[in-house]
Amino acid sequence: MEFLQVWHTAPWSDVQAWRWLARVFTGNVVQEALFYGAAASLIGVLLHGVLRRRLARRLIGQWPTAADVRREMTYSLSTLLVFAAVGVAVVAAVVTGRAEVYVQVQPYGWTWLVLSFVLMLLWHDLYFYVTHRLLHTRWWFRRVHGVHHRSRHPSPWAAYAFHPLEALINAMVVPLALVVIPLHVGVLLAFTAHQVLRNAHGHAAVETMPAGFSHHRLWGHFTTTTHHHMHHETAKGNYGLWFTWWDRWMGTEIAQYRQRFDEVTGSATP
Repeated sequence: MEFLQVWHTAPWSDVQAWRWLARVFTGNVVQEALFYGAAASLIGVLLHGVLRRRLARRLIGQWPTAADVRREMTYSLSTLLVFAAVGVAVVAAVVTGRAEVYVQVQPYGWTWLVLSFVLMLLWHDLYFYVTHRLLHTRWWFRRVHGVHHRSRHPSPWAAYAFHPLEALINAMVVPLALVVIPLHVGVLLAFTAHQVLRNAHGHAAVETMPAGFSHHRLWGHFTTTTHHHMHHETAKGNYGLWFTWWDRWMGTEIAQYRQRFDEVTGSATP
């Protein structure tokens, strides 16, 4: 995503616009690849390489296979292209005045900047839960979401391992938000970094949170790697993204989640 100052000077009235859009698309691909590649590589190398022996006792199911990782990387390439294309649409909406992405903190101030980031996390969590439940209906699962679930024991590279249609659904969270609210470019970058880091971590196959985390009055509302790994194992329940409350409120949390978390973290009662 290029600087907004460049966006607003794009030559939309002449044939150079297409070349400019192509450059924007290419830039988006590079940016998405850097975010995704850095996050998956960092978590993969750290948890599956450097700390593999130390974390072996915290392995939730099985270590991902090389075949799983190759498949996840392959599907992730198509996801990067879809995300980049949606990014071009966002640029076009900003340039034509249909959406607002701003650079200076003013005129909305620091309060809105911080609040908008929190709202994006809450909106993303709700949007994901609803669409995720839809993707688990028979038709969608067989034809679309099943691609992601081929990894019963995923690696961090599964973070973007989607069918192209599912990638498009996931990518719409930002454009839909921009229909309603203005967002600072820094909020968009922070939102992107947060979602890919936590997504890669959620597919890491080992639990890194401390014992008692899932029972804590505050931290227990956040999803863990165990929470999402159990979803991959069963393809049922634990549909939440960042928080556990939608699963609790809708009765879709796997009953054995906290027991499994305690077993993995060594805090289970003998």
